[in-house]
Amino acid sequence: MHIKIGVVGTEAVVSRVLRVLNAFPSFEPVVRVVGQELEAPDTAAALEDEVEALLLSGPAPQRLLKEKKPVAVPVHHVPLTGAGLYKALFEAQRAGRLGPEAVLSVDSLTKTMVMRTLRDLALEGLKIAVYEGPSYASPDKLVAHHRKIAESQDCVFAFTGVERVAEELSRLNIPHALLLPSDEDIIVTLERALLSTESRKGKESQIVVGMVTVDEFGKLVQRSASEHEIQKLKLDIHRMVLDYVESLDGYLTPVGGDEYLFFTTRGNLRARNGRL
Repeated sequence: MHIKIGVVGTEAVVSRVLRVLNAFPSFEPVVRVVGQELEAPDTAAALEDEVEALLLSGPAPQRLLKEKKPVAVPVHHVPLTGAGLYKALFEAQRAGRLGPEAVLSVDSLTKTMVMRTLRDLALEGLKIAVYEGPSYASPDKLVAHHRKIAESQDCVFAFTGVERVAEELSRLNIPHALLLPSDEDIIVTLERALLSTESRKGKESQIVVGMVTVDEFGKLVQRSASEHEIQKLKLDIHRMVLDYVESLDGYLTPVGGDEYLFFTTRGNLRARNGRL
């Protein structure tokens, strides 16, 4: 059985997806490489009648496609997680960019993800400035974030998950690294895409209701120095949970405090390991 999947994105991401796709013999990729992520929605929409699922290179093209050109087939995007940051941090450190005075400006990841990665690498002492807007923010807003940090701080090194932002940072002479999805991130997305196709949906159509609880939320609140920091913490957690549930094509309902209720299908849930 061959299932056609449309793979649309920039060369950097598409090439990685195609390499991982070799482990999915059921998929027959229909590839479209675009120069910029913003070109992906129109290109993907044109494949609607040819494929059973669409895979885009990031959350911004997926959101634009859903808002401007809704399609009848499932649409997925390859997410960025802390795994993509590990390699970028290693390369930056090897290049001597992570000295004690370094300030890291990061987009496409939550502050929680960044802090967890730095803690794992024993780099907690580094100063960070994480973009706290939505994951599908426009490139102009992300560039403005990095530029503001670079103008107010010395020894700034930026990490971005958007190629167009990386190109603009090069023009502005702001040192940076492009975050790319790990093979594991791509595998998880392809598993979800496979289970969402009409060829498999009949076997995985049960509805799932799940609960997400934040571990030791009270201790996190106690460590916050002000009400403002508490509210930022809550927003950061909500954004992380929302990104997770959106990756399942599910629906999120905050229950209150440190608990969230979500709804999705059994197939989408099985494609994830249940951890944020």
